[in-house]
Amino acid sequence: MTGYFVFAVPKIYPSKAGGAKKVILQPFFCVYRKMVTFARLTYPSSLMTSINDVLAELEKIIEWSRQNESPAGYFASVYFLMTDAVKKAILEGAFENGSRMEQLDVRFAKRYIEAFYDWQQGRPVSRSWAAAFDAVSDTNLTALQHILLGINAHINLDLGIAAAQTRPGDGIFGLRKDFNKINDIIAALTDETQTRLARIWLPFGWLDQWLKTEDEGWINFSIGMARNTAWKAATVLAFTNETTAEKQVIDELDHIVETVASRIRRPGFWIQNVLYFLRRGEQGSVRERIELLRNRPE
Repeated sequence: MTGYFVFAVPKIYPSKAGGAKKVILQPFFCVYRKMVTFARLTYPSSLMTSINDVLAELEKIIEWSRQNESPAGYFASVYFLMTDAVKKAILEGAFENGSRMEQLDVRFAKRYIEAFYDWQQGRPVSRSWAAAFDAVSDTNLTALQHILLGINAHINLDLGIAAAQTRPGDGIFGLRKDFNKINDIIAALTDETQTRLARIWLPFGWLDQWLKTEDEGWINFSIGMARNTAWKAATVLAFTNETTAEKQVIDELDHIVETVASRIRRPGFWIQNVLYFLRRGEQGSVRERIELLRNRPE
């Protein structure tokens, strides 16, 4: 959090003709970054074994982002809602194999949570997540762009890896139906997420209606496309598990996702102008926007 303080600096002026020296207090303005006393996040990944554990860790990231006025909380808030929706679907028996889906969800979430903690503590992360996390210091980006950067890194890169680790080899094909079921859950959540974005920028709902194709809005379309890419990656990685080829595939995929991230940050001329207009009209502080995304409308 940035602030300002003013203090007086004595400045001594030599006198004329040997008289007394003159001392004048001059105001000095200083910009400072407020040190937030919120505790550094620590997380033992080996103890995170359930969706409830995932939700608890996401809550910590959201709270840290609120306290530090960090746009990282935008994606974390949306991801919390998505994970909670998957949890409810598992409890309702919406998946063929709920236990398997929970394993996938935990592996999937770990990749984001570990990347967040590594980034926070200055350790290296994938190119995809570096692009998303480094963007939090870019004050020209909209909340929507921050969310899309998170979706890009997490789904385009992380989901295929997590799916292949959950069901390596031929077992990956048995995961396809439940993998696709997630798309339905996310689609059902999309309208609510876009309603939350409209609370940050009121014309967003109209803009989304204008730009979307048939029944797919910006977020729903982005997630659907990303999951199709993730499935293709999963079917390749499932047969290269723990090999040199696996590292090569992941590295190539990471490069591609990083390129997509650069296009999200710097889209074409016309879209950039639309986003500039959106950014100028966003309501509230970063903390208030996180709360709008995280909390249900009253």
